[in-house]
Amino acid sequence: MIKNVEAHQVSGFMSRLLKNEEGNIVAILAAAVIPVIGLVGGGVDMSRLYLTQSRLQGACDAGALMGRKAMGVGTWAANNNTANTQALKMFDQNFPSGAYGTTGLVRSFAEANGNVTGSASVTVPMALMQVLGQESQAVEVTCQAELRIPNTDVMFVLDTTGSMDQTASGSSETKISGLRKAVKCFYEALAKQNITDITPSDCGETADPVGSNLGSVQLRFGFVPYAVNVNVGHLLPLDYMADQWTYQSREATISTDTNASPTYGTESTPTTVSTVNTTVADTVWNDTGQDIVVGRTRYNWNSSTTASECASLTKPPVETLTTTGPTDFSSQSPAVPVDPEAVLTKTYQQITFTATRSYRYNYTANSNPKKRGTCLLQYRDTSQNNRTITTRTTTSITWSRNTYFSGWTYKPVTFNVSSLKDTGTNSWRSSVQLPIGTDGANTTVGWNGCIEERQTFRGPDSDPSDDWDPIPSAALDMNIDLAPTTSNVASQWGPMLPSAIWERYLVGTDRNGGKSRSSTRTNSNVWVGRNDGVSMPIPNDYCPTAAKKYQTWTPTDFRTYVNSLTTDGNTYHDIGLLWGARIMSPTGIFAALNAPTNMTIERHMVFMTDGETNVVNDDYSAYGVHWYDRRQTPTGTAPTNSQLNAMTDARTAAICTAIKNKNINLWVVSYGNVDSATNDRLEACATPGKFFQAASVSSLVSNFKAIAAEISALRLTQ
Repeated sequence: MIKNVEAHQVSGFMSRLLKNEEGNIVAILAAAVIPVIGLVGGGVDMSRLYLTQSRLQGACDAGALMGRKAMGVGTWAANNNTANTQALKMFDQNFPSGAYGTTGLVRSFAEANGNVTGSASVTVPMALMQVLGQESQAVEVTCQAELRIPNTDVMFVLDTTGSMDQTASGSSETKISGLRKAVKCFYEALAKQNITDITPSDCGETADPVGSNLGSVQLRFGFVPYAVNVNVGHLLPLDYMADQWTYQSREATISTDTNASPTYGTESTPTTVSTVNTTVADTVWNDTGQDIVVGRTRYNWNSSTTASECASLTKPPVETLTTTGPTDFSSQSPAVPVDPEAVLTKTYQQITFTATRSYRYNYTANSNPKKRGTCLLQYRDTSQNNRTITTRTTTSITWSRNTYFSGWTYKPVTFNVSSLKDTGTNSWRSSVQLPIGTDGANTTVGWNGCIEERQTFRGPDSDPSDDWDPIPSAALDMNIDLAPTTSNVASQWGPMLPSAIWERYLVGTDRNGGKSRSSTRTNSNVWVGRNDGVSMPIPNDYCPTAAKKYQTWTPTDFRTYVNSLTTDGNTYHDIGLLWGARIMSPTGIFAALNAPTNMTIERHMVFMTDGETNVVNDDYSAYGVHWYDRRQTPTGTAPTNSQLNAMTDARTAAICTAIKNKNINLWVVSYGNVDSATNDRLEACATPGKFFQAASVSSLVSNFKAIAAEISALRLTQ
């Protein structure tokens, strides 16, 4: 009502001015003032509207983000609606009630399928625009936030050495138990799926996670447990492993006479040599000699008919004949094996006959014209072909000459280990036969997947600290992306075979001729007679749980694998990091898996260890037995433990740098009572800002969750 009266008064005043020809300046001035007020007022009030809307939008966004962050992997209503309370609180901090003279503030937040949405509205009073009848303007905004991860690959490089079986600080559980728990909590936080053998309280939560990752987002995990070695062999293509490898082993001495007789091994799977097709001439028409039955229809082969009746008979349909004959022995080479022939090659042939068989009824008139003639069913084979497949097998030949075992020579021995490769199924076998059994007989040597590394760099002196920056080109083992080739054996890996390894000590003789093993190691060959009663010791070894390439995991499979982690052995950080990088590299031997076309992936390595480098010179490691093989240290002197530790630390630092140079986020977690010097090295290893120290199980869980939280990208989507 007030607005109408004012408008009427203004209208009357202007009408009187229009009729009054005196004082035209006043009329013109009056007519101009009101539009000017509208223009100026509109600009001022629009500025206030835009400012209010901007601040209102910012408050809504901040509230949605805070609410989604507070919700975490739980539910919106958990903890007495804490997430909603935090969202409103954050909104109010950014836009308190009455800000900028506004009234009627309304704000609310809600959640659905992991997305938090919000809306807010206020009324903004107008200042100068009231002159034109606009007293206020409503402003409304909406916002949305979701916790989303990008396509993400996470590689766990986990220390599973013997010390991980010790009790964790401030806890009754072992460190490996705490690690299993932390990794599972990490999975729940990142994958937002529940693992059933841990509780929310184990992970510092109040509720199990609720799945909210987008279905189109790829999230994969890989594992490289490590100690003195890594178990990666079964992940590799067959031709990445060498067919022959040298081990600190033993070789039997067998005495023989001149009377040789052959013993044949197992005949190999036949391989096809040739396939020959031979065309056979068509046959003439022949009587079937018997009725032909096709399905339920019988065709008589001999009938007494007239010529017309015979011609009208229905003949059997054309059929294709196929007959595969037996595989017959054809020849062998040599025809008669003679020592020292080591392989017998046999040739076999199998013939498959194919033909097209046609039928007809053929009429023969009776010599007596008053009697009916004979109608015979006949067949003829055409398009005949013999397909001859020739195959060959090989059989190893062992020659016996009334042999007897006389003793062992302990020394480096090169063995053929190619039988670990099942080329027929393109898979790995779990054992190989080697001549190191009783009296030199072949025995089964198991292989569980651990490897010996390819060519490395041998340091020139006892100080390795300056050998690995930069990484020497001769260190093929430190080249993360180098793919092995069969033409370069130095680029291939070998299987780790602990049952084929012996150390060597000098053998002494007492005054009575008795033999005994001394306490002095030697790098020379050592002979032990069969009746000497002397044995050689075996080195320490440990093969961890098998590594895993990247894959998506169900909660059940993830739990099962993490629970399978075992502990033993000493601490070789370099081999764990090297293979973690090798398996996850987007440009290396697993590039097809790690870098799919048209997909952007964030890559993270989570490296956890509970202690200092601990290399022992008689460990059987990925580089053989250090004291004897000396692949990384000068050959003239035996390496000391401190020298090997320093070398491993230098290599570890070089690998850390190489990993970070591949745009991989390297997270490092130090677990337990780790000395300051080691922590300094571990922190230098990590990507800046991505190093954590965990003294206890609870802090380890917290650190792993913190890493998962940082990997999760919280983004505004509207």
